[in-house]
Parts: sequence; structure tokens; C-alpha cells
Amino acid sequence: MIDGIDVHAHGVPERFLQEVKRTRLGGVEVAAADGDGYIVTFPGCKPLRPAAGIMLDFSKRLGWLDGQGMQQQLIGPWLDVHGQELPPAHGQVWARQLNDAMAESIAGSGDRLLAHATLHLADPQAAARELERCATRLGMTGCMIATDLPDGALDENRYDALWEAAQSLNVPVVLHPLMDGPAACMFQKLPRFKNLYGRTIDTTVIATRLILAGVFDRFPKLRLVLVHGGGFLPYQTGRLDREFGKDGKLPSDHVKHFYYDTVFMSAPALQLLFSLVGTGQVMIGSDYAAGPVERPGHKLTESLDATGIDAKARKMIVRDTAESLFRTTGGR
Repeated sequence: MIDGIDVHAHGVPERFLQEVKRTRLGGVEVAAADGDGYIVTFPGCKPLRPAAGIMLDFSKRLGWLDGQGMQQQLIGPWLDVHGQELPPAHGQVWARQLNDAMAESIAGSGDRLLAHATLHLADPQAAARELERCATRLGMTGCMIATDLPDGALDENRYDALWEAAQSLNVPVVLHPLMDGPAACMFQKLPRFKNLYGRTIDTTVIATRLILAGVFDRFPKLRLVLVHGGGFLPYQTGRLDREFGKDGKLPSDHVKHFYYDTVFMSAPALQLLFSLVGTGQVMIGSDYAAGPVERPGHKLTESLDATGIDAKARKMIVRDTAESLFRTTGGR
């Protein structure tokens, strides 16, 4: 049966990269990679990893989704090309053109492919305006942003403008860690650990900071999604409460306000997550184009099915929660 929704995938519209190569938007250099794809270099930064293969291809996804029993997929621009390194004026133009290109790339999929908006975050007010444009004019019902920024942090009060816009527009925000986020400095001699553990540490830290900053208290209807099962956050609630709980208030209560995906989680880890936040806060995710989901024989719901949950809970995780949260109409 083909009926699920993959809430966590990545892509870069090739047309967007070709246009940046032609115009050098914001001073960004785009060059052909050896063999396939493109290499993007932001001003004053090292060249990024090549954007190539299935990262650029939006047409082959439908066949992969069919094979996985998925009807729809939510695609966020690859975090490497979000352009947070650019100054505000250039960054806002960059995000706008990237969002336009994402909307164009999914337009012919019969609503099976959906796009997360991306935002340049140096100016929270401008980010809020772009989120409104994406929601009202481009029809995007989700947003994916980085957990960490070149300057500042998402738990600062100035980002209330963004949270207020997301809450009023009813747009969930997916928080996604960077490959070279703050925790990457711990693994200079173990570079593969940056992806293995560094990213999950960064997710854990920003989620905790948002809880302690009172973001959910100020915006109780805000929906935030944590990828990769929430990093270490759901599994260290005892330590969180011991460190920061006071006056009968437990920070771990807010852990249940986040939504989580299933990317790369084992059955025991999923069972623990279900027991803590409930099956209604968890959605299926693949990390398509950025993770090893394309290996032969791999089934996206493999770990989920190994938990032995009942059919009603499985349907909630595979489709119902995402359909309600992201308002994914059509595609069937």
C-alpha cells in the first residue's frame, strides 16, 4: 500500500545552481564538480561538498517513494546551501530565489513532492516575512532551518518574530543540524564523528536552549520538529530535570511538545521515544539524498515495524500526524 509521508528529505534544484553560476548571486561561486554535480563556494569560505546525483534529481524520487510505500515527500533545501554565510541583504535574495526554485521543482509531481521553505536568519523580521510569502504565495506548509547560525542563536528573544509568524501561519519549523556545527570542534581527529555524534549534540543543545528560554511558554501553539530522533534530548530527560528543574516545574514536560522523525533510529530507541512522548509526536523520515537510504533492500519502515506497534499507531507515524501537521492535501 502506498500511503505514507516522508517528512525529512533534501534536495537542491539544479536550475537554481545554474542560475547562481551565471549571475554569481551574492558573490557566490558555482563550478562544475569532477564527474557530476556542482561545487558551491560562499565568499570567504571553503568550497562545499559537491551537490550531485539524487540531490539534484527531483524526478527519480517518485519511483523510490513507490518502492517504500510512501505517497508524499517533504523536501528541504540541503543545509549546506541555505546561505547563512551571506550578509542579510544578499542572504534574503538568496533564500527567496532558492524557495522559488524549490516550488518550481516540485510543481509537476501531482502534489507528491512538497517543499519546506528555507529562511535567511540574520534578520528575524525579514525571515518572518519570507515565511509568510512562502506560506501564502508558494503554498509551502513546512519550513526547515539550521539549528546554529554564524552569529547569534535561535533562543534569543529577537527570534520571537519568527516563532510568532510560524505560530500564526500554522507552519511547523523543522530544526536541522549542520555538518560543521558547534559540536564539530570536538571531533577534529575523528571527522566521521561530526555526522555521527556532532549533529545530534547540536540538536540536543538548541532544543534544550529553546525550552529553557521559555519559547513554548510564549508560543504554546508553535510546532517544532527535531530530526534524527531528537538527538540525545529524549533520552537524557532525567539529567535535564535534575539540572534545571525547580519549583515543581520540569523542563522535560516540554520535550513532549516537540515532534520527532525516525531517521536512523533503531527499534529499541523508537520504543523509548514512544514511551516518553507518545506515538502521535513521531513521523517517518528518510533523510533522502543526505543519508544512506538508497542501499538495496533497505525498507524505510524497517525499524518501525520491528517495534511491534499496532496498526493504528503505525498509520499515525507513517501518515496521519504528518498529514495533520503539515496539511498535506492531495498526492493520492
